[in-house]
Amino acid sequence: MILNNYLFIQHDYSATNCVTLITDFYAKELSIDIKLPEYPKSKRWMLEFTTDSVDLWADKYAIKVPLTAAKNYDLMVFKASNSNYLTHFGLYLERGKFLHMEEGKTSKVELLDDYWLSSLYKVLRHEQMV
Repeated sequence: MILNNYLFIQHDYSATNCVTLITDFYAKELSIDIKLPEYPKSKRWMLEFTTDSVDLWADKYAIKVPLTAAKNYDLMVFKASNSNYLTHFGLYLERGKFLHMEEGKTSKVELLDDYWLSSLYKVLRHEQMV
């Protein structure tokens, strides 16, 4: 299973975080360059990603899909409540699960529970997967 290569990777802002986990997966497993803008490899990464910046990216490279129509490897975008700043990225997996990596932890597959669903901003499918 190709996901095994992306499990238990230690979070490190300078090397691997929730953004690079997804971009690496897309590049290596799907041969898709997500084409995200450059961003600082630190806690300040969130200042580069807002709902507006993701919407502009999606207008060029992806389509929004409802969670009920999500397919394996769709991009999941999470945001802070009452804010337009994004807080997390994940990779949708069948049966309501997703691959992600939290600060200070290792990458894992987790169920999309109420906590995650409450901060889900969008599910996006890259144009090359349509």
